[in-house]
Amino acid sequence: MRRFLSYAKFNLYLAVLGRRPDGFHEVDTVLQSIDLADDLLFEPRKESEIIVECDADDVPGGELNLVYKALALLRAECGEQRGMRAILGKRIPVGAGLGGGSSNAACALGAANLIWDLGLHEEDLERLAAHLGSDVPFFVRGGAQRCTGRGEILEPVSQLSSSEWTVVVPQWRSATAGVYAHATSRLTPHERQIRMLLQFLAKRNLLSVVTGGFNDLEEPAGKLRPETNQLRSHLVAAGLAGVRMAGSGSAWIGFPSDPETTRRVQTEGRRRGWCVLPVRPTGRGWIETGD
Repeated sequence: MRRFLSYAKFNLYLAVLGRRPDGFHEVDTVLQSIDLADDLLFEPRKESEIIVECDADDVPGGELNLVYKALALLRAECGEQRGMRAILGKRIPVGAGLGGGSSNAACALGAANLIWDLGLHEEDLERLAAHLGSDVPFFVRGGAQRCTGRGEILEPVSQLSSSEWTVVVPQWRSATAGVYAHATSRLTPHERQIRMLLQFLAKRNLLSVVTGGFNDLEEPAGKLRPETNQLRSHLVAAGLAGVRMAGSGSAWIGFPSDPETTRRVQTEGRRRGWCVLPVRPTGRGWIETGD
């Protein structure tokens, strides 16, 4: 079996620009892949069957899993007859806005392309990925990308430095569809703020990127679950800078200015039942480990 890592992400900013005719929301966001990762093992099969197993009770196996859907889509696209067994070890929290399912799907496309020796280019995989979910094309590429449209249109931007960030995941999970359903378009677009953030990224001005980020989904998420606002307040009080929600939640990210801030957040996390994860940016959406 061949082993791969499938990375998570967070949003440096997320602007929701309105609902599209196809029912999706128009967004403008910068996604950054981070070194929090799921483990995926792939084994080709002579038989045509696709088998997907997962060690997490809250993640479906079989045909309902995005890994299965990715493998089935790739096989149909290329006329491949061989099957695949995939074993998914979940480390990225589910329902937290960190993109675990989308990342798994992108990894499955890339891994199967290698294992089945299909010879598809990254652009081919991104095209297929768009059929699986709005964030999946990003994970084919990884690194730092400005994502527009419904999230599938990618434009590379300067990657963050390797500085450590903090991800905090509460005990509850977020329903993406519910959060987006309560999102409303802003009367004043973020155009100037986004332009400045992209300039800060290009200049690798980390502090300005940290403090200038935002997420339009925080307000609807807070209305659906008031504890969300309380969590944010606790993280700000603990000293994290640039505190913002990851995607549609429930995870939050922030930048610790010193080790003492990290210790305060970890202490508060143990007291309140949070999962506190130190993470660093990475330049890929997935990799083969060679183990």
